[in-house]
Amino acid sequence: MTHFVLFAQNNEKEKLAAQYFAEKQYDKAADIYENLLQNKPESVYYYDNLLQCYIFLKDFKSAEKLVEKRKKRFSNDAIYGIDLAYLQGIQNNIAKRDALLNDILNTKINSIEMAENIANGYLKRGFTDYAIQEYINARKQLNQGALFVFELSQLYFSQNKRKEAILELVSIVNENEFILQEVKNKFSSALKTKEDFSLLTSSTLNQLQKSPQSLPLNDLLIWSLVQQKDWELAIIQSKAIDKRFKEDGLWLINLAHVLITNQEYTHAITCYQTIKEFGSEKRYYYQAQQGILHCGMLQIKSGKFSSIIQLRSLESEYINFINMNGINWHTATQIKELAEIYIYHLHEEKKGITWLETAINTQGVNHRLIAECKLDLGDAYLIGGDSWEADLLYKQVEKDFNNDALGQEAKFRYSRLCYFRGEFEWAQTQLDVLKEATTQLISNNAMRLWLLIQDNIGMDTTYEALAVYAQADLLIFQNKLDRALEVLENLSIAFPANSLEDDIYFSKAVILESKGQFKDAEIFYSKVIKDFSFDILADNALINLAKMYEFKMNDTAKAKQMYEFLILNYTGSLFINEARQRYRFLRGDLKNNTIENYWD
Repeated sequence: MTHFVLFAQNNEKEKLAAQYFAEKQYDKAADIYENLLQNKPESVYYYDNLLQCYIFLKDFKSAEKLVEKRKKRFSNDAIYGIDLAYLQGIQNNIAKRDALLNDILNTKINSIEMAENIANGYLKRGFTDYAIQEYINARKQLNQGALFVFELSQLYFSQNKRKEAILELVSIVNENEFILQEVKNKFSSALKTKEDFSLLTSSTLNQLQKSPQSLPLNDLLIWSLVQQKDWELAIIQSKAIDKRFKEDGLWLINLAHVLITNQEYTHAITCYQTIKEFGSEKRYYYQAQQGILHCGMLQIKSGKFSSIIQLRSLESEYINFINMNGINWHTATQIKELAEIYIYHLHEEKKGITWLETAINTQGVNHRLIAECKLDLGDAYLIGGDSWEADLLYKQVEKDFNNDALGQEAKFRYSRLCYFRGEFEWAQTQLDVLKEATTQLISNNAMRLWLLIQDNIGMDTTYEALAVYAQADLLIFQNKLDRALEVLENLSIAFPANSLEDDIYFSKAVILESKGQFKDAEIFYSKVIKDFSFDILADNALINLAKMYEFKMNDTAKAKQMYEFLILNYTGSLFINEARQRYRFLRGDLKNNTIENYWD
């Protein structure tokens, strides 16, 4: 009971002392802490607070007496000698301070715990350089070269000694391969600039000269190059490791995944081509074949891939892949993709139809892929002028995949067909349902087409202007660009100041971009953005213009400006994530979309 009462009294005194301390009444706080420390002399908390009170009161005599008494009582603890040096420093007795600190630094270190305790004492009083030296001395005296790596690197970083900090962490990778991920995590949080990562690369290369067979060091080197987006050197190093360790392309495969994430499709293709060079009997050859085709399709969809030479080269890759692996359910996806190239990009719909029918009739192909082929087949027939065959195929897929995203896509294509035909009211009825579609892309496409019809039927029950515009839209879809441009020009003359003005500008821009007339396309995209900023096509025009600047006109400054404008002014846009990603890339963010640990 007596013990409990004493505890309660001490607790109340402690609260009062803390209150006085917070109020800067250090003399009153010191009186209480003296009493508390007398009752509990082992308390570091009371000691520290009392010492601070004496310092604030400039009562250095009492402070030194307190520390000396503590030093005598705990003679094996060097931190009280550090406190004496700390007091000398406050009083500007620099020579005495340094003498005391150096005496402690020269103390023989018997254990890791002892070194940690002394280093922590230095750090507590702000003597960082002495803490660093204590860690280094401990390494030598305890004969453990990798001791205190993380502690030292952190202190070096705090002093902006980045080269020394990096070297500490690189050195431990070769000593302990299981710590590699932790080292990467440290670098991820500490390194910010290209110069930082350049230091990491050079430090790692220096270590590799001593240990060229070190897998963790090779891994760290490639990771560093990836963070810098130094793709060429990353590919060279990955190839070297694959050969040295007989990995058959594993490192290149994983690097290709990183490159695809960063939309660096050309470099990813280089990885896959290099793997193919290892030989068709190697384990990653088939995966490399698929990777080349996959990247080619991604390039097309991203707008980075449009020349006829590139398209023909990709066509050859697909044909070689199919010839080598045969026509079967394994290759059905690639057959469909080849058909897409013919239909939508090379504008050879008859070849596309042949390949799609081949995929549809191949035994073992899953029903979903067959349905996707039928949708493309419908498009091919529509491009060729057979709208009724397209009608049947769209309806068939819609029926087979009702209440599924694929069925909704089929319904949208059927609605678009109705629009092309001039069946606007029926198209709107279908689109009404699709505005609540499962996928945002279908929903947005449906909403855009619905609004196009809604905004332009008005009181004109003949829908004459809209019918002409729909005809131009179909011609664009069929790649009859000159004829479409002619129809749009005539539409503007026949129906001046009509409500389709922004749609006409946008369609002209799309046509002119497709024809390679980028300056003219720029004019019309800009008209949509400037004159119709609140209409539904504004963000479409912005993303198209930004990508045209970046990928076709090589004007990254203007591209970045357009991406930023979209991000700031169209926060609800379907293109916001793509714009943000491209903007960050063009801004040069080092860690944009990289994979921290890409090798397993």
